[in-house]
Amino acid sequence: VYGMCDRKARLSLWDDLNHCADRFRNNPWAVLGDFNVTRYDGEHSASGRVTKAMHEFNSAITKAELEDLRGVGFHYTWSNMRRDAYAMYYPPGISDHSPISIQMRDRQPYRGRPFKFLNFWTEDCRFLEIVKQVWDMPFSGSPLVVIHKKLKSLKGLLRGLGTRPDSKVKDLRSCLHSVHHALKSGVTDPSVVAKEKELRTEVGQAVRMEEAFYKQKSRIQWLKEGDTNT
Repeated sequence: VYGMCDRKARLSLWDDLNHCADRFRNNPWAVLGDFNVTRYDGEHSASGRVTKAMHEFNSAITKAELEDLRGVGFHYTWSNMRRDAYAMYYPPGISDHSPISIQMRDRQPYRGRPFKFLNFWTEDCRFLEIVKQVWDMPFSGSPLVVIHKKLKSLKGLLRGLGTRPDSKVKDLRSCLHSVHHALKSGVTDPSVVAKEKELRTEVGQAVRMEEAFYKQKSRIQWLKEGDTNT
């Protein structure tokens, strides 16, 4: 990657890093390049203060869950590898940038996607009933062990509420479109009219859940102003 010299121009790069982190979180990946900003004041010979640009850089690294590779040479790079990976920096020669090679750690066996609580589940009318059902189950062990077992039992049931509300919105809108088409063609059956009203309510609820899903997924705030992630 290459970071622009202007601090504000680099903000889009930090957003891109977070987007990549969401896509590659379950795979080995590394970020290399000239960021045109340092993490700490001691990394720049001409400056001894922490700037706003450095705060933004460190915030982007934290959000993307990246960390410093163990470096061999003169500089640093960032990756979500652990300490058994490292970057080797070579003499620059006639260039003003040092060549870099990365020693990657052995690929670890896939252990499944970690559980993530999705906020839109709380909008589902079944949510409280499911939680109560699990919490009323008898489990043996210390209070902490009991809590752990209940949460573990709850995970699968919550996933059953759905993990992609956007698919549900698409299906509901398709059904609503079909009903509107029927009404437009002259159908006056009261059951069709009632179905149209029911679908409008369901679409509205599903859209709110979809917005909550994307807001949580992308960690953005501009949804508060009325955007719909489309």
